[in-house]
Amino acid sequence: ATWNEYGSPAFNTSRALAADADAIDAAFLFGDVSYATGYQSVWDDYLEIIAPWAAALPFLVNPGNHEYDYVRSAWTGHAGGGGGTAGTAGGTAVYADPYGGVDSGGECGVPVERLLPGPTPASSVPGAYVAILGPITLVSMNTEVDFRTGSPQWTWLDQALGSIDRTRTPWVLFAGHRPGLVDSDWGKSCIGVDTTEDDRAWTCGPKKPPFGKGNEGDAAADIRDASDVGVALEFQAHVWPLLMEHRVTAVFSGHNHVYQRHCAFDPAREGSGIDSHLDRIRALGPGEDADDETRSQYGKPGGCVSRPIWVRDGPGSTQVPGSGPGSWVYDRPEAPVSVVVGSAGASFTKNSAFGLSGGWETCGYCEAVMYEFGYLRVAALNDTHLRFEFLETQRGDGAVLDRFYITRDATVGGGMVEKGEGDGAVWWYVAGGCAMVAVAVAAFVVIRRKDIASSYAQLEEKEVQMRGIHGGAIDDV
Repeated sequence: ATWNEYGSPAFNTSRALAADADAIDAAFLFGDVSYATGYQSVWDDYLEIIAPWAAALPFLVNPGNHEYDYVRSAWTGHAGGGGGTAGTAGGTAVYADPYGGVDSGGECGVPVERLLPGPTPASSVPGAYVAILGPITLVSMNTEVDFRTGSPQWTWLDQALGSIDRTRTPWVLFAGHRPGLVDSDWGKSCIGVDTTEDDRAWTCGPKKPPFGKGNEGDAAADIRDASDVGVALEFQAHVWPLLMEHRVTAVFSGHNHVYQRHCAFDPAREGSGIDSHLDRIRALGPGEDADDETRSQYGKPGGCVSRPIWVRDGPGSTQVPGSGPGSWVYDRPEAPVSVVVGSAGASFTKNSAFGLSGGWETCGYCEAVMYEFGYLRVAALNDTHLRFEFLETQRGDGAVLDRFYITRDATVGGGMVEKGEGDGAVWWYVAGGCAMVAVAVAAFVVIRRKDIASSYAQLEEKEVQMRGIHGGAIDDV
């Protein structure tokens, strides 16, 4: 982020990425890129700030509300803008944002698409594309364009996810700007809210722009709820089933300026709270929003299919989860692990619905919550182990504030092998990195594969060490 709405530029995060530029293959930032909101000079400043690292590698982005969203009258004649069919600009399909806000300052996605174009071929929806980064397939969506079942973007996502060759890229990462799961009270249920006692009572219910000032008439009839809870409910009803069906490894988002790591989540799981409301959400008509009863069920921990376990690094290490040398491990989760990484520089969004207690989040599906500036690195160590590290950038020491792994079974004959017995210690072999991804307000950064030989040598050494010391034991907490 540069300045305008959210303060000073994120110099520290950009410096940290620049320091790693020689070892980075690609970077990905998912939405709210420069916060220029219509000021070309801010785009110029932003591009100069990121040039030391972004000019040296492929830099992938997708648009957020501050690049794309604008009043409906600006989109008249385009898909979702009152015309009913996709309009065209220079031969390219144009899709209106569904929220009708003014967050882009009139940019409507044009500067970000022209200044930072994505890979081709791609979807007709700007910001929706597939990128292959070594053993990782990255699927990008545009949360600022209609993603409901049957929409052009939903149809493309289904096809794109279904065509991934898991023997070539065993890891599938999915990203969009607005979260499909986030601890936020923005758009919470109004049931039981006391306006005299709750100083955030104003956050309850759907959030839409006022009628008029570019949002009027037929063009405004299908404006969607832009609140965090409202968007997450529609995401879980329409997009999350695709993530489950196509076995997506992890789903990333930004928008909320916070770092949140969640459980492996499935909203259709019995006990998720909204499992019995998903069909009702899918059936919402033009201009209709999820009701208060549905909103009141959002955020239940019953949607957690699995949770990570704490694995200590060596003998004598602390047994206390999350403290001392060690890592969290998601052991072959059968649902995507959800991560919000929105704290690369813009001021924090402290709108947790559940609050903090003793520094820890009381949200039932949250595994870690941090209001720290930083970005996420992801290392694909092999086809069975993926490592994630959240690095701070404010103090400048690059400390790893959160580390976790996702494991999967090896690919055999073009498919996934079944879970075996007695092989629960496989993550102890993890060491080094050959494909690193960094995420800042979304940003992935991939380390060059030149380190692959040394990485596998370290893996073999780690296996010998850990089997000898621990006998493969783990601390299941």
